[in-house]
Amino acid sequence: MIWSLGLLYLIFAVFFFDYRGVNLSNRYQTTGWWGSYYETIQNLKFNHEFFWRGTVKPEFYDWPHGGVLQKQIDMQNPPKKILFILNESWGTFIPEHGAVNPSVDAPLMNIPNVQLIAQGENPALHSTIMGELRELCDLKAKSSNFVLGPFDKFKQCVPVHLQKEGYLVQAFHGSYSKMYDRKDWYPHMGLQNARFFPQFSNIKQCHSFPGACDYNIVHDVSAANKAAQGKSFIYWLTLDTHHPYSEKDILGNYTYDCKQPIFDGRQEACRNLNLQHQFFTVLANEIKAGGFKDTDIVVVGDHSPPIILDKYKDSFKEDSVPFTHVRVH
Repeated sequence: MIWSLGLLYLIFAVFFFDYRGVNLSNRYQTTGWWGSYYETIQNLKFNHEFFWRGTVKPEFYDWPHGGVLQKQIDMQNPPKKILFILNESWGTFIPEHGAVNPSVDAPLMNIPNVQLIAQGENPALHSTIMGELRELCDLKAKSSNFVLGPFDKFKQCVPVHLQKEGYLVQAFHGSYSKMYDRKDWYPHMGLQNARFFPQFSNIKQCHSFPGACDYNIVHDVSAANKAAQGKSFIYWLTLDTHHPYSEKDILGNYTYDCKQPIFDGRQEACRNLNLQHQFFTVLANEIKAGGFKDTDIVVVGDHSPPIILDKYKDSFKEDSVPFTHVRVH
């Protein structure tokens, strides 16, 4: 009986239990034996969609709604410097819609040399790499096994186009290069100059997802933007706002008080909003420090925030993500 139950538990843990819905960062370290096991399971699930689907090719199709990046940036006459940020789990909060959402990215709007170009929402799917595909290439895919190709449609991706126009293209992401096999298919998108963990000046790991902290990576992104002498395109995929929105990643006081009635039964949503406001504050502070002078910055959510453990699961719009386009003078 013990052996049988043990086998059933092992099958459940490896194949069915979704570790992304458990706040392991509050109980375990992502180093040592447990950390290795945890990251191995994540890698298997994210890269192969379970073992029996590991050979399913992505079959890339045109995304009918278009990505925000190519809607906001005139590809025929692009600005000299572009910072494109795909913001992990940035969604449109539904309760008290008119009050909360404008305050999330408000730190960007309170800077004298920042001009608001556009704000809005755009259709999106529920996956980070589908968000990357949508925004960088105006494509969607049947599966997430991008490494299987074929890559002929990647010729239409924004980084490929900008490279041909003489832009220095760089990419930043706080997780490991093996996650989703990005190290293998990023170059086909034109992202040859990509930096992953631990290729940063500060490799402190945050808790919502194993990887470097965005509030540290922003300094590396800023330095790369300033160092670029000619035309520059920087792509930054953020990480710290990943589910389960760890309390340990919130610096200082909460912007949104999670004890307020509006957040009753919505504690995950409240932590997400606090982390998002923190991200925009960190970005705004770097702008004030002069890191993104004469740069167009486009920020868009990759997908609606997943809500697993809250009593109410309807805190965010399901198939839509917000975006902001500003110009730093």
